[in-house]
Amino acid sequence: MNMTIKIAHMADTHLGYKQYGLNERENDFYKTFEKIIDDIISKDVDYVLHAGDLFEHPKPPIKALLVAQKGFEKLLENNIPIFVIAGNHDSIQRKNTSIPQELYKNENFHIINHKNYNFTLDEDIFLVGLEYFNRSYEGVEPFLKNTLDEAKKHRIKLLMLHGSVSKYFDFEPEFELKTIPEGYDYYAMGHLHGRINDKFKGGILSYPGSTEIRTKSEIPNYQKNGKGYNLVTIGDDNKIDVEFINIPLERKFIIKSIEYPKLDETLNKLSEKLESMDSSKKPVVYLTIKNGNFERSEVAQQIYDKLEEKVLTLRIKYEPTQVIENLPETIDKENITPENIIKEKIEDQFNEDVASLAVELYKNLSEKNIPEAQNVADKYYNKFYNNIGEEHDNK
Repeated sequence: MNMTIKIAHMADTHLGYKQYGLNERENDFYKTFEKIIDDIISKDVDYVLHAGDLFEHPKPPIKALLVAQKGFEKLLENNIPIFVIAGNHDSIQRKNTSIPQELYKNENFHIINHKNYNFTLDEDIFLVGLEYFNRSYEGVEPFLKNTLDEAKKHRIKLLMLHGSVSKYFDFEPEFELKTIPEGYDYYAMGHLHGRINDKFKGGILSYPGSTEIRTKSEIPNYQKNGKGYNLVTIGDDNKIDVEFINIPLERKFIIKSIEYPKLDETLNKLSEKLESMDSSKKPVVYLTIKNGNFERSEVAQQIYDKLEEKVLTLRIKYEPTQVIENLPETIDKENITPENIIKEKIEDQFNEDVASLAVELYKNLSEKNIPEAQNVADKYYNKFYNNIGEEHDNK
């Protein structure tokens, strides 16, 4: 065995994601992926693990497929084998369906799943993996416990999974603590977009995080911990060292809360700041306007007049002190419903179509109308994803 083995662990690249419907944001995800591939090669890494959600959709756009192919080819040209699992975004949860990663499968690009779940790396490093399973599937826990019988024969044991763990995510996690067995030295995780590195059942559990910012909620963790991948170094003394490798993102993300009485002054300062930034990589700006009695349309116009030409996109949230008199009378306490709250929150992060889907699912699931909820989900899938890529095939 070599003195030192280096493994690049990445996840949640979400190639093909077009944030806010913008081509520029889709391209940002591609460029960051390409930077990570080049950085991995520069660090003379021995193996690459991708812990799921390589793509945003199970039927990715052609450009996403080509970007991934080019990146993997570069790794293989540098004799770096690749091991991947499917995440929830990669796979259609139906029988007899393939994942897009199948396109790249060869003797050095390995897809790990419940049928082909273990590999021996560099003589005595044992890798076990499992594709994403819905939390309702009860076979994961016994399956993972059974993998230990073979893993125990090896000096270093790695486990790669896609899903949230209850210790780090409270809302319906895919894995309870008892589901994941002890005995592994490194738990290579995907799914959570913030970076986590923690002692876990005698080993190390780590989420490298998403490689780009997919939602506004990721920005605080990004500002604290960066974005990129994990460099896992295994020494001949069995010591495992995990380093977060930061890869600069293509553009800045600015979150600012503005007091309405100081709106004009604050916008002038922000405008000056934006003027000094690289105009070829305009930032994404999130503004919250609060504490005042104001007309939203007038405030929006003022903001766009000052900033629109200097940003890629503006996302504005309003928190007035009180509703002004000339707003419609229909805006009152009766309109503060779960449906309206869901719509507002999700529309802010994604778009109107996703928000409508969420509201319809909420209505049907709260009434335990499972067939109609499934029908709603299928209609949404067929409308937005079922023909992705097919238009290119038909040309």
